[in-house]
This record gives sequence, structure tokens and C-alpha cells, in this order.
Amino acid sequence: MVPWPGGAVGSYAATVAKAGYGVADEEVEIERRRLHELATARDPRTFATLDRIGVQPGSVCLEVGGGAGTVARGLAERVGPDGRVWSIDIDTRFHDPMPPNVEVRTHDVTTDALPDAHFDLVHARAVLQHIPEREAVLDRLIAATKPGGWILIEDGDMRAFAAQPLPEPLATVHRTMAEGDMTPWRDAHFGTRLVALLRDRGLVDLDVMGSSSLMRPGEPSGEWWFLAIERVLPRFVAGGLVSQEQADACASQMRAPGFAMLGPLSLAVWGRRP
Repeated sequence: MVPWPGGAVGSYAATVAKAGYGVADEEVEIERRRLHELATARDPRTFATLDRIGVQPGSVCLEVGGGAGTVARGLAERVGPDGRVWSIDIDTRFHDPMPPNVEVRTHDVTTDALPDAHFDLVHARAVLQHIPEREAVLDRLIAATKPGGWILIEDGDMRAFAAQPLPEPLATVHRTMAEGDMTPWRDAHFGTRLVALLRDRGLVDLDVMGSSSLMRPGEPSGEWWFLAIERVLPRFVAGGLVSQEQADACASQMRAPGFAMLGPLSLAVWGRRP
């Protein structure tokens, strides 16, 4: 077992909190790969939920946290040439080119205004857990939804994911990231609050779909997370959370032949604005 240093998490959390949650220039390509792996792993469930809700031709949709743009493209296909999709993100460097009925906007949902009662569907995946003002942002998203329109929020519960047995030092690196120890503004289990939050805001026809999966190296199911770890390991070394030896051991463990681990619980919760 590689020894683990004590007392470093707090100081690293302060460093990351001060820096924010942006992507450094040298991290752009790995983040682009990670977002596409995440899309490949998660899009089928997202599209199944959207099709269950029923996205109508001619609808106006808002995709919050556009990422690589794959959900925006899927929405564009569903709304057709008479519909419109806004795909917004605080950082649009990773967004793929889009068809003409998609408008890609650089937008900060914590500060930038959205039109009232404008969208037939509002969707956000793995966004609100990362925003300190998450409940105020949720209020904004609901206000931007037309009466009769739908809001679909996908977020996770990381408890079982974080607690699963893994070899050290991967176990501690993984747990630190999964529980949000180095990002104190994050609510790693926000998905479990969504039903109550939508219910208490008066949304109707609530429903939920939850799922987990097995994660493996070399497959989208696991690479979206392993690339996230790979991206932050140099920061962990620079911040004193791990030594270079431990970072190298962690990278080898998560990509070892035959390695598999439990994925997080992903919860999709949706409701209609009356």
C-alpha cells in the first residue's frame, strides 16, 4: 500500500475554491475527451427520458451546461426545423458545431438573465450540484419554463460510489473527488433532493428515473471519471494532496486490465410547470 499523507485535503480545497472550477488551457483536450466519453455513457438514458416526456416538433428548448453539445443536437433533431434550442454554458470551448436551429451561448446561469416563461423544455445534467447558488438557479430555470412546459434535472448521489472498496491510493483520490472534498461549494448528493425541490415549487406530474452502471477502463462508462481523475492528479501533486509516486500508482490502478467498479447513482427527475 502506498502511504497517504495527512492534513492535505483542507489546504488543497482552499486552493481549488480560490481558483474556481474552470479548465486550464493545458487541460482543454483531456476535458474535451472526458465530455465526449460522458456523453456516450449518459446520452442514451437522457434521450430515453426526453422521449418519455415527449419533445414536440416546433418546441423551444434550453440545454443548461451544454458541454460537448450532444444533448443539444438530440433536442434539435426532436424539435425539427421549426423549433429552437438554446445551448448555454459558462465555457463553450468544448461545444461541437451545431445545426442551424441550435444557438450556442456563453452564459452564467448564476448571474445572467433568462427570458421568463419562454421554453417548452429546460434540461440540466450534472450541473446544479456544482453551483453554490443551485436552488436560486433552479428557481430561475423554472421561471424560464412556460406554463405547461417541462423541466428535467439530472444529478447524482455519490454516497455508495464514494464508499466502495478500492485499492489505495486510488480509493482516497476517488473518494476525495466523489464526495467533493476539494470543491467545498459542491453538493455531491444533490440528486436525492430533486423530487422534494420540484414538489415544493409546485411542479406537477413528477416522475423519476434512476440508474447506475459498471465502470471499466477503456469504455465510456468509466473513462469519463478516470479522465476527470487524470485531469486533476497534477493539481493534487502541486497542492500536496498526493506525491508523484502516489499519482502514478493511482493512474495505473484505475486502468489496470480487468479493473471494474460501481458507477454513481444517476437520478433524472422531471415535472411540469402548471
